[in-house]
Amino acid sequence: MNELDKLFREIESIKENAMDLVQGTFPKNIYSKLDIPTMTLDNTSYVDEKLQEYYSDLVYNCKLKSSGDVKITILFEHKSYKPANEYLQLLRYMLNIWTIQENNKEKLTLILPVIFYHGATKWERKYFLEYFDDIDDPDLQQFIPVIEYILTDITKYSDELINDQIFKREFNKALAILFKYIHNDVKLEGKLPEIFEHLNMYIEDEKINLLVVSFVSYIMELTEIEATIIQNIVSSKSIKGGEIVMTTAMKLRTEGKTEGKKEDARKMLAKKYSLDDISEITGLSIEEIRKLSK
Repeated sequence: MNELDKLFREIESIKENAMDLVQGTFPKNIYSKLDIPTMTLDNTSYVDEKLQEYYSDLVYNCKLKSSGDVKITILFEHKSYKPANEYLQLLRYMLNIWTIQENNKEKLTLILPVIFYHGATKWERKYFLEYFDDIDDPDLQQFIPVIEYILTDITKYSDELINDQIFKREFNKALAILFKYIHNDVKLEGKLPEIFEHLNMYIEDEKINLLVVSFVSYIMELTEIEATIIQNIVSSKSIKGGEIVMTTAMKLRTEGKTEGKKEDARKMLAKKYSLDDISEITGLSIEEIRKLSK
């Protein structure tokens, strides 16, 4: 799971944000059939080792207005480009869910797969049937499974749509703008005032501002934008809150880098690297490495 995955999960694990995401991006004919207030977070991940290369998932259980239940599975695509055949991956993912349900002697649940995409290249959708272009006989085509999914390609929405129509929750607006421009530091830097304007009301809220800290941390981690530029923008919204947010973000960033070095050191210890080599590569002291070896 990469840094953007973590931020997406952190924001959309909040039910109100997820409800807003579904309402703003689902086709109306599908959304109208869902009893949205019944959405509950499913803490299980159904992404197996092979699928981890392409997706992380966030799953909500929801009731239908008619009868029955549905799993809304949001697959966060983190390759930044469309896979060669997303249908095979989706089929594998759905089988993972149904196999677990069958093993647990549970009723099989309808699955609504959602692919959340923010890649730098355009997502060209090709239907599964089209991969069998040499089969044009309807009697034979019936044996080709129909696999559907909802595509949320955040790059196709204009900023005006994101800010004024698609989303009502400020966190979703900020998240969408961030994802839309994450591959272009110059454009993203110009959008930072807009992003933190959406988060402005939460900067001084001690209960919520850790989410704002997450935005700052991931921007610093994933871009080359200078921390002073981010700090000036955040502080322009709130001097006190901005100082707290930036101090916390810098602390978490340092801790994250240190933990990353320790993880690298653990791997090198397992491969029998010398303490001197590990120290030279990671920058950790010999004493720190000795503690890890214990």
